[in-house]
Amino acid sequence: MVTNKKIKNNRGWIRILEATIAVLMVSGILITVYSRHIDKNEGPDEYIYSLQRQILRDLSSRTDLRSYVLTENISVLDNYVNGKIPTAFNYSLKICNFTNPSSPCKLNATEFIATKDKDIYVEEIIISADFEVYDPKKVKLFIWERI
Repeated sequence: MVTNKKIKNNRGWIRILEATIAVLMVSGILITVYSRHIDKNEGPDEYIYSLQRQILRDLSSRTDLRSYVLTENISVLDNYVNGKIPTAFNYSLKICNFTNPSSPCKLNATEFIATKDKDIYVEEIIISADFEVYDPKKVKLFIWERI
């Protein structure tokens, strides 16, 4: 009879131990998921810079957009960029000669005034050539808040 009581008593402790391990595992998983969620919570600065990098990467990697940059077909590129930028932001896309810059790649006067007292985000990329044209261009993308 004494041995039977010990076995029942040990089963109780084993169940408590199993429940404790289960609680620790679940809380560990929740902490891991929560910490990954916190890391991905980007602020507006990181969002805009990642959006700019994505747009510029597309301009350099897609052959159709790349040829539009090299031929300076700004209207087609403007349509593409306009579809990617959220409506809460304004932008300006500039294409400049890289080897012999006649004018610096910068905002014009009206755009400069529109950006006064606002945060402006600028990223640039150099697109050098495709199979038909070798005339390197610098592409700058300026983004600022509309308000």
